Amino acid sequence: MIQAIDLQRVAAALESAPTVAYSAPHDYPHAAAMFQSAPRAERESIAAAAMRLYIHIPFCNYACSFCCYAKHVGANWAEMQRYVRALTTELEWVPKGTPLSQFFMGGGTPTALPAPLLDELLGAIAIRMPYAGDGVHTVEASPDSVSDEHLAVLQRRAVGRISMGIQSLQDQVLDAVRRTHGPQTALDACQRIVAQGFILNIDLMYGLPGQTEQGLRSDFELAARHGVHAVTAYNLRLNEHTPVARTLSPSERFSLSGLMRWRAFLRDLAKDLGYTQTRWHTFKQLDGIAVKHRRLPTAGADLRGYQFGIGLSARSSLGHSVYRNHRGRTTYVQRVESGQSPVEELIHMQPADLQTQYIARTLGDGQPLSLPDYEALFGHSLLEEHGVIIERLLGGDLLQGDGRQLALTETGKLVYDLVMLAFYPPAAKAWLLGRLKTFQVA
Repeated sequence: MIQAIDLQRVAAALESAPTVAYSAPHDYPHAAAMFQSAPRAERESIAAAAMRLYIHIPFCNYACSFCCYAKHVGANWAEMQRYVRALTTELEWVPKGTPLSQFFMGGGTPTALPAPLLDELLGAIAIRMPYAGDGVHTVEASPDSVSDEHLAVLQRRAVGRISMGIQSLQDQVLDAVRRTHGPQTALDACQRIVAQGFILNIDLMYGLPGQTEQGLRSDFELAARHGVHAVTAYNLRLNEHTPVARTLSPSERFSLSGLMRWRAFLRDLAKDLGYTQTRWHTFKQLDGIAVKHRRLPTAGADLRGYQFGIGLSARSSLGHSVYRNHRGRTTYVQRVESGQSPVEELIHMQPADLQTQYIARTLGDGQPLSLPDYEALFGHSLLEEHGVIIERLLGGDLLQGDGRQLALTETGKLVYDLVMLAFYPPAAKAWLLGRLKTFQVA
């Protein structure tokens, strides 16, 4: 456990790292989303052998108090149908016949769409972008909305993986974050999905109101007994968009020691149950079908992106720019229907951003960072840019190196996100720290 860790030493090493981010810090630049206003900006055309696709479905049956994503509760069939048809229109930006290596459909809750509309959307994608290679496609679901009709559509449309948000299997925790499904509904959904031959990943969270280590142990054990192939486990993130932040008591907020204790507990628990930690927040059974799934790259060796995003708030990483669509459903749909670009904001990646992105996709995502490869790509040593930070992290026993590569230590793995934030450019750190100062909780 963490008793032998010098927490003061760790805290000193992380002194320059912000403690707030707007997505996982290895997802740079989205975690420090310093977008510039650019209404109706046209997205850069790119030449790629194949593309990845993200599809955003904003519809939900209810709003969870920890969620900060773009969503819409209570839409009717006509509104959903109009939105689906806007998605297929936006997809026409991609030349017909462009190979699709992999897609991820998130939200919101994609299975809040009626099964016929989900089928219509997946059919349009397959026609526009024929599936290429062996990439496994993923659709998110919720326990109380995924039906047998949805599963039949997903099978017919060659979706191989379902990622289902459960978060907890404890009634009091579910009630505290305003989730309306009960534990048994979630477990029944797991059994149906596994029985149909899908790779099943479920999301669990730690740090939720009223949650205990024993409760999380019970959740993980139940998931394993019901055939779940992979678990994505992540801590509660607080920002001004998460209503749950206003209900947490001081004792329920993460301290450095509390965060590390939860993560050490989760690491050991997953190992005991036969799950391998493949990324910082992902645990898989590698002796079954879960091994078929891997997240394919979104950019080439030159860091030029080739992922297109459709839907409100969806982001496209194209070339060295990131585009984000308008967050409002009405505006998004009206722009697409009138032939206008739905883009509302963009980031043109500067050299410092690309360097941070490289660190994020190696060290920040669980892989050693090759110092010679970094120098060959950017023309200078990583130590020239980050020597002081690296020295501090080495001194805190968070990084280790042999002169050719850097990797996280076992202690560093417990604060992987904070280590990554320490490498953020000064402007991104200042932006995040500014957000932290203005974020007030009751």
